[in-house]
This record gives sequence, structure tokens and C-alpha cells, in this order.
Amino acid sequence: MKPLFFCLLILSSIVNNVKAQTIAEQMKKTHPTCNDVFLNAVEVFPTLYRQKAFDSMHTAINIWKDACGDNDNITCTSLLLSIQQATFKKDSISTLTIGVLENYARLFAFYKRYTAPYYKNEAAFYKFISIWAKLLMEERPLDAAEKFICSVFTGNVTDPVTEIKHNAEKYPELAALVYQNDKEQRKKSRVNGAFLIGTWAPNGDLNIIGNHPAIGFQWGSRKDKQEIDFTIQFRFIKSANPYVIKRNNTIYQSDHFFGGYIGFDYTYYLLSSRKNDLGLLAGVGFDGFDVSKTNDQNLRPLSINSFNANGGLRYNFYVTPTFYLGLQGRYNVVNYCNSGGSSLQGNAFSIDLIIGGYHSRYGGYYSRYGR
Repeated sequence: MKPLFFCLLILSSIVNNVKAQTIAEQMKKTHPTCNDVFLNAVEVFPTLYRQKAFDSMHTAINIWKDACGDNDNITCTSLLLSIQQATFKKDSISTLTIGVLENYARLFAFYKRYTAPYYKNEAAFYKFISIWAKLLMEERPLDAAEKFICSVFTGNVTDPVTEIKHNAEKYPELAALVYQNDKEQRKKSRVNGAFLIGTWAPNGDLNIIGNHPAIGFQWGSRKDKQEIDFTIQFRFIKSANPYVIKRNNTIYQSDHFFGGYIGFDYTYYLLSSRKNDLGLLAGVGFDGFDVSKTNDQNLRPLSINSFNANGGLRYNFYVTPTFYLGLQGRYNVVNYCNSGGSSLQGNAFSIDLIIGGYHSRYGGYYSRYGR
């Protein structure tokens, strides 16, 4: 019994020691980050390519995906591997692929221009991809889509979206994806920024101050067919006719005019296509103009103000998917109160040329195209 008891005691000690070591190893073991795997990929993939170990590349890509998920670098590598093994299918690419190509073209040019040591690993990866693509174009016949992808990777195509649109008949599948992406992006939330230049034309008694040119800016957000903007406009050039104001029981005559509008505008687009928008416009805000350019205490208050409620139509024509030229016309209901002075009863028409652009909140090629 003693030998058996002794053996059991030793075995128990060994098991506990193994468990302790396992726990210690588990607590101290490290997990490679996505960047660690990328650094390894920069070394591993060129080696596998030289060995023509393309099946091993699939294994390496899967390991890379486990660490990083899907990203642009993995997509670029997978695309070339599918072309290399003649498994590339046009229906396997999507609108996201166009974004990957656009990102690659931009970063390839960046890393080629800036050769700082900080970017050496990224530059090495892009160099490998470009050499691989160049060899594919030299060694085997490629269809139009494959050749286009390789041309982007070699740096021969620097603006994939523009190239596709200018050669839509040559790349029908890719062109369809670009136009589909444009349509999808229009439905997403986008930031709007625009410059406005136009004219403001009053009617009724308000016509005494005459028409005035206007310039302004607009910032806002659009999602699908709805857009809301914060608008600031300035009107200038002196009054067409002198007008009378009453301050402190004294009558003054002035022809000074510097006015503006600040408010919120809402547009609902009834019609929206790849090239055109047509919508109903409504806005509310604060309107007014200064009666003197000096800070004369006797003329205080120095401005005549009013609430502005307006409505009209807006049209946008897209020069590119993000850059547009627009035209809006609206009728402004105002009520300038000028007690004791010239009657300023009346409203005003305004028409503005809009030069603007949308920026996608989701990034991708859509937000950069239009340069």
C-alpha cells in the first residue's frame, strides 16, 4: 500500500504543477494585434508568392481576417490571388470593392511620394501588391475588369471612379457598381456645405429700399430626400431711395442699407435622380437691415428687424456625385416695423445660385470624389 500511496502522491503533485503552469501560461500569454499580423503579412506574402504557394496564401489570408476582420489590404490581396488562380468572378465584387480601389489609389500615391521610415511597412506592402499586379498583366491574358483592377494596383490608374465613368462601355459591370453606389450614398446621411449668391427684390411699400445683391453660406445635413440647413445671407448696396425713420421723436432720413437673413431652411426633394434634384423649400428666420453705418446714439436702435417665413422651390444639378450647382427661388414674408417713418410694408422675392457639395459621414470613395 505504501508504494501505491507514494505514487499517487507524486502523481497528484505533478498534476497540480501542470495546472499551475497552464494557468500561469494562460495569464501571461500574448495575443497578436491586427498590426502585428499585418507586419507579419508584409514578410510572409512575398515569400509565399516566390514559392508559388498560393494555397498557403489562402490560409494566411484567413488568419489575417481572424485578427483584423475584412479590411482594404486583405481585399487587395484576395483580389490578386483570385486573378492569379483564375477564380475571379465579376459578380463577386461589390460597391465596397470600388471603395477599396479608390482608397488604394490614394494611399499608393501617398506612400510613393512620402518615403519616411514611419511608413516603411505600408510602403513595402503596396510595393508588393503593385509588383504582383504588374507581373499578372505581363504573364497572362486578363479580361477588362481584371486588367482594370491590376492597373489600379500598379498605379497606372490614379482615379478609378473617374476612369470607370469615362469608360463605362469598356467596364459596364464596374460602371453599374459606381452608379449603384452613388444611388445608395444619396440615401445616407450627408453633410451639406454651400455658397450662395443672388438677389433680393422687395414689393409693396418695401420697394422703396430697392433690390439688393446677396451672398451667403449654408451648412446642414441631408438624408435621402430630406435636408435641413442653417443659412446666413448678407445684403448690401445702399437703398434705392431715401427713407425716413423716427428716433427719439426726431425724424431722420437715410439711404444706408446693410441687411441679412439668418435662419433654418428645410427642403423636401420631390424628384431625385443621379443628376438632378427638385424640391419644395421652406424656411424661418430672423431678417433685418441697418439704417446707419455709424454708432450714433441718437439713431438707436440702429436696425429694423423682422421675423421671416419663406417658401419656394430648389433645384440641384450634379456636376459630380458630390459637387452640385443649384438654383432656389422663394417668397419671403416679412413685417418691418418702422413706426413714425416711411412705410416698409411688403414682402420680398429672392433667387439664389447655389454652389455646394455633400460629404458622406460614412467616408469611402464617395466622400472624396468630385475633386
